[in-house]
Amino acid sequence: MQKRRVNVSLWVGAVLVMLLIVLGIIGPYIAPYDLEHQEKVRNVEVNGKTVIISPPLSPSSEHWLGTDKWGYDLLTKLLHGAPYTVFVTMLAAVARLLIGTIIGLYIGIQDKPQKWWLSIENAWGYMPLFLPVYFLLVGLNRNSELAIGTLVLLFIGLVALLGAPSVASSIRQKTEQIKETQYVLAAVSLGAGREQIIFRHVLPQLKEQLVLIAVTEMISIMALMGLLGMFDLFVGGTYVTYDPVIYHSVTNEWAGLLGSYRGFVYGNNAWIFMIPLAAFIIAIGSFSLLAKGLRDRFQETYQRTPFI
Repeated sequence: MQKRRVNVSLWVGAVLVMLLIVLGIIGPYIAPYDLEHQEKVRNVEVNGKTVIISPPLSPSSEHWLGTDKWGYDLLTKLLHGAPYTVFVTMLAAVARLLIGTIIGLYIGIQDKPQKWWLSIENAWGYMPLFLPVYFLLVGLNRNSELAIGTLVLLFIGLVALLGAPSVASSIRQKTEQIKETQYVLAAVSLGAGREQIIFRHVLPQLKEQLVLIAVTEMISIMALMGLLGMFDLFVGGTYVTYDPVIYHSVTNEWAGLLGSYRGFVYGNNAWIFMIPLAAFIIAIGSFSLLAKGLRDRFQETYQRTPFI
């Protein structure tokens, strides 16, 4: 009997994603400082000499990840931004999956190909989502009078609607394949309606693909958030100060921190940018490992029982 291979990607990815979810839940409660806590310029006696201490402060026992240029603790900002980074990504992916699945099932179960929808799929496939999302939200997002929750819901809804056609395309193609199988044709000949075909035959065959699509969409949405952050559009709101012009993330989500701190990538204070970058890479890497592990797991299961 062949020994089953351990799916390292699946286990590591699942553990890291679970840690991200836990961090998103408890992050604001375990933050070492309040968000308003700010280190000021102060004088300290060192070996009988007066030393001026001013932010940014490098990582130390007092501030594990250091502070930014304005004296705010980076670890505190990351922990408060974790819920927006993790749960906005997941909610947007689930909403996109639901909309795309409904459309894909409806189009795929039709007796004849829907040429109008195929035209939309082909045209939308070449559209970078960054462009419509950016230009539709930039006017509402910066120094907005809307509540943070409203801005977050606008982002989730817009990203879900604009990304649904790609999900619908995958679901449609799979649905068209399943409806041509012998057992579905037999069910149709026995009088089964479209709803019965969808819920009894199509959806059970799609459950693994739906899980994989959901995780893949989380990666795509997080990458989109990172790209928007580089152009100073942050999820939950962008606070802009003038003279000099500086963009701040209202929610401290990790892509927003990347955009706020990208000016520190060069110089002696590079940790201000590198620490949020490392957190963001770990988050995307976690979902990527989970997606790869799921893909390998489903493929292995199919190879063992291809007749199911």
